[in-house]
Amino acid sequence: MNDENLIENPSFDRWVWLLKRTVQANNWRDLHDRFITDNSNFRELIDIMDYVKDEVNNVPISHQVRISIESGMGILYQLRELFAVDCYRRGEANENDVNLVIEMINRTIHFKEYDEVLMALVKDSFNKRKTDSLVNTLDQAFQLERAYMGSPKNFYKVPNNIKQLIAMMIDEGMPKDVCIEKIDKMANNHALKTKDNKGLWRTAKDKPRPSIWNVGRWQDEMDNYKWAGLNDYLYERIEQGRILLDASERKQIKGGWDNIDVPIKLLSYSKFVAMEIDRINVAKSVMIDTKDLH
Repeated sequence: MNDENLIENPSFDRWVWLLKRTVQANNWRDLHDRFITDNSNFRELIDIMDYVKDEVNNVPISHQVRISIESGMGILYQLRELFAVDCYRRGEANENDVNLVIEMINRTIHFKEYDEVLMALVKDSFNKRKTDSLVNTLDQAFQLERAYMGSPKNFYKVPNNIKQLIAMMIDEGMPKDVCIEKIDKMANNHALKTKDNKGLWRTAKDKPRPSIWNVGRWQDEMDNYKWAGLNDYLYERIEQGRILLDASERKQIKGGWDNIDVPIKLLSYSKFVAMEIDRINVAKSVMIDTKDLH
């Protein structure tokens, strides 16, 4: 689904699609912790929640997305807190993330509940001025003011090169190094065409062109995005109706992703999954029965 008409008048179809990609259960997410934590669609889902919640935007109570959010608030709020803490820990929190983390810290103090994860965030923030030369004030240390240029990034959004690499490795059964060489060749060919004033015209249906990366960047980006990328790939196979994985495809995944055994048949379920907030670095998912969020 390519419609990313985000937040203005949030699209109900987009919202349902995001729910399926984030909190709906499937039969591979518990094979590895990073299937739970590394999801390229969390940021968009969270931004829609924040938009609907903000009274300034005046989203009607009858809006289907608002009804859906309010009916599943327990699950979604757990995810909202988890995501805010994760963004803060990475130094990529936006204003809503920071405000929620502060609210969580205030809540634990008020109820005299020691939370190791939240207190670690406080400690790290106070120490930021000693460990980060770009941080000069407490507002910057606590991410109330950005110390770096630009907006916080969606750190799980999978680069196109990695999407192409993962699909090529699994679909074509090729070694990673051979796939990288092939993608580099495509990127260089496109660069030459562009230099010669050719290949510049594109339509909205064209796939993004690969980028030219050095060896070190390929390794770093694959390390960062391999789980989010595989997650996306498996979701896309379900959407395409390609739910059966043959022996070769499963072998490729097993060899490239920590020896996991992906099921022969990919399945998603009508149940939704709540994530525990108590230990961010050891994420767990809990299957729950709940009313249908859509």
